[in-house]
Amino acid sequence: FSGDVAAAGAGVDIEDDLALDDEVNNVFYVAVEHPLPLLPNVRAAYTRFEAGADARLVRDVNFAGSSFATDSDVVTSLSLRQADAVLYYEILDNWVSLDLGVSVRFLDGHLEVASATQAGRAEFKGALPLAYGAVRFDLPFTGAWAGARIQGIAFDGNDIVDANAQIGWESPLGLGFEAGWRSYRVELEAFDDVDSATIDIKGPYAALNYHF
Repeated sequence: FSGDVAAAGAGVDIEDDLALDDEVNNVFYVAVEHPLPLLPNVRAAYTRFEAGADARLVRDVNFAGSSFATDSDVVTSLSLRQADAVLYYEILDNWVSLDLGVSVRFLDGHLEVASATQAGRAEFKGALPLAYGAVRFDLPFTGAWAGARIQGIAFDGNDIVDANAQIGWESPLGLGFEAGWRSYRVELEAFDDVDSATIDIKGPYAALNYHF
């Protein structure tokens, strides 16, 4: 986790000021593909990012209407939950598959900083439209594959780029696994309680899949 969040005219660096560190996060998805050429396929996904930390401030921090002095002990929680609804078409479908479409991402997050005497909290909730693309290369007769997926949008100061690259293997029974790297960057401007925010989340992941 890295970045900064400003609310009520003041900002805080979530890594340098608040010492937020890596946490384990969860992603769940289901995709439904069908043979009807005019109807889009559907993919639904839910992602939860959570982080928390205890820190002693090395400078004065003002956030969301609260002031925290140097050497104050603060507890921080960052939560970012999102649900994606994706409609896409499979442009290619052989050993190379290519999906293109659009999605809506529903964001529900907050950043809270609290000391023994006060707390500042900023929430950011809303929906953003995104472009969607995915590509996958299958190695014939092996079950092995490699791929990448990206969603993104940029308008009115609100930018999102959510991308991952992965390799995987699928058994003849449909059970498979994948491992990869995900990079997620969100920039918000005048979004709910947040005056401005830049949040970067990136790191490796592993997953189990079932294809039926």
